[in-house]
Amino acid sequence: MEFTVRRCGPGDEAAVSLIGQATILETYAGLTDGNDLVEYVRRELSSEAFREILASDRARVWVAETSVGRCMAGYAVALSEEDGEPFAAIELKRLYLFHRFHGIGLGKRLMDEVLAFARAKGTRSISLQVHSKNANAIEFYERYGFEAVGEELFRAGTGEYRVVNMQLRL
Repeated sequence: MEFTVRRCGPGDEAAVSLIGQATILETYAGLTDGNDLVEYVRRELSSEAFREILASDRARVWVAETSVGRCMAGYAVALSEEDGEPFAAIELKRLYLFHRFHGIGLGKRLMDEVLAFARAKGTRSISLQVHSKNANAIEFYERYGFEAVGEELFRAGTGEYRVVNMQLRL
């Protein structure tokens, strides 16, 4: 199966919302409370939330799609800090793939797209948060040179979950 990676824009919010919701539920089912997941998805990954992100000049979203049928298999969201020069520092807010597409290079293609964008913008650092129990994601980020710089609690629904803060200096 072949894939393309493309930048999203206005009009993609419903599709990106759907893949965002599905991949979060797939990734965290069994690691977090189901009600917390549903509340988080409803609040943070709605079409309206993605409409705002896609309209922002301080955000970029990319999707990996199947070449045949253009079906989304994964996505990445990079956000610039609100203050200061756009994209001087970036938060990799999300990078998710459906599990059936892990291990075939799609995550690498999305990360490479984020890194190429960051370097073109002169970004100094990229930060992210990852659930402390998501060992596969932590290992993926470490292969790119991200380092753990701390931990904190992340609220989703009524629960709090430990996340690892990671950073990559460019």
